[in-house]
Amino acid sequence: MKVDIGLDKASLIALVLETFNIGIFTTLFAGTLRLILMKRMSNPNRLMLPILCLIWVLSLAHWIIDITRAVSAFLDTPAGALSYYEDVGNPLEAAKTAVYTTVTMTGDFFMIYRCFVVWNRKWFIVMLPIALWFSCGVTGYGATRILLVARGDGIFFQQLTPWITSFFSMSLALNIYCTGFIAYRILRTRMALHKGNSGNSRVYSALIVFLESAAIYSTSLLVLLIVYVLNSNSQYILLDVTTSLIGITFSMILLRLVIIDLKPEQETFGSVRSAQPWGQNSHPLTSITVSRLVEVGTESFDHGDSAKHRVE
Repeated sequence: MKVDIGLDKASLIALVLETFNIGIFTTLFAGTLRLILMKRMSNPNRLMLPILCLIWVLSLAHWIIDITRAVSAFLDTPAGALSYYEDVGNPLEAAKTAVYTTVTMTGDFFMIYRCFVVWNRKWFIVMLPIALWFSCGVTGYGATRILLVARGDGIFFQQLTPWITSFFSMSLALNIYCTGFIAYRILRTRMALHKGNSGNSRVYSALIVFLESAAIYSTSLLVLLIVYVLNSNSQYILLDVTTSLIGITFSMILLRLVIIDLKPEQETFGSVRSAQPWGQNSHPLTSITVSRLVEVGTESFDHGDSAKHRVE
């Protein structure tokens, strides 16, 4: 016999943990926003600020929906909170799913963008992630549509399960793919251009922050997929925590990298200019700064034996 937490208890625990995460996210968001707007950043990325703000607004909307549902469930439902949460046809359930889908797709979009730019805007590198991203949209909003017309008890009914498992699986695959390719590209470029350089610590520090943040989110998504497949009500807890965790990990990356960017000695790697004119046996190479991980330059890299390279 399977032992599982009650749906009403799981929803209440989820709200408490989500409230805690929203507090962390809001603090990180305010700190990052202040540094971006008030400090002088070199080469600020135009996507950073709007995406950060969008994720914060969506996370806040998700939290407000959960508060509204909790009030209705525990205070306004004569039949009890359990009966309220089991009604998946409630419009707020569909709204919550739509917001979660949008938050996930926003975070995944920037992950694809980072991979695209770090690989010098090579489309073939991100063709698979883009396909997964669109598939996430289809399955995520498809699940929302099913919830709007559903009359089942609980979220584990047969018509919905394939849509949700597909959504989680494709988002997880997208994040693992992009994280791996970004890390490989940065490390390969660094090792090729800065062998023996004593200033590697800041580069690897920034890379570790990125990888750790990506690993936290990917792990939570994997656990969420597992508990949903096991039909455990614990997935409600992980789902609400993961929503704000997307914003926390995104803010952690930006805040740490902005702080590095503001240090007096900014280290740049991968920025190479050939001694020969552009277009003569030259190929573009990504220009990446420690503080950006997503910026690209238009410099060229000559693979000829006679080329003289200058590392900025």
